[in-house]
Amino acid sequence: MTFSEQVQQFFQSNYVVPARQRGQGTVEVKAGEIHRKLGWSRRVPVVCAALSSQKLQRNVGVRLTGKSGPPSGQSPTVVYRFEILSSVNESVTVGNRQSSSKGLMAMYGIAADLYREVGGGEAFLRAERENFGSVVPDGEEEKDSQ
Repeated sequence: MTFSEQVQQFFQSNYVVPARQRGQGTVEVKAGEIHRKLGWSRRVPVVCAALSSQKLQRNVGVRLTGKSGPPSGQSPTVVYRFEILSSVNESVTVGNRQSSSKGLMAMYGIAADLYREVGGGEAFLRAERENFGSVVPDGEEEKDSQ
């Protein structure tokens, strides 16, 4: 297990899980506190990097909302503030189905019901192509025929 994974596991089990059980929406942690409790020496930058990482936020189900401390950001006095998300893999409701996908993949199949109503995606595109350019503003036809 890497040092970052150790920080992630410690942070999750000692801060995030208890905060969730208490119904808290946020949690604060000081880098030096985790460093000390893990019994490490001279690894504060590893703790700071792990707490700032997107991977930790994604895996633990938190979002970093603030960070305070010295400008270097690599000190035992740096305090990290996290918002606790409702679950580690927040799911997205798309149409009538649940999707745990993120980004564009969460949108996959969103218009399936609409296309089904018009005979499928190909039928919809065919109809759109047939009608493309057929709308001419009033008066334009007369100018073209002269």
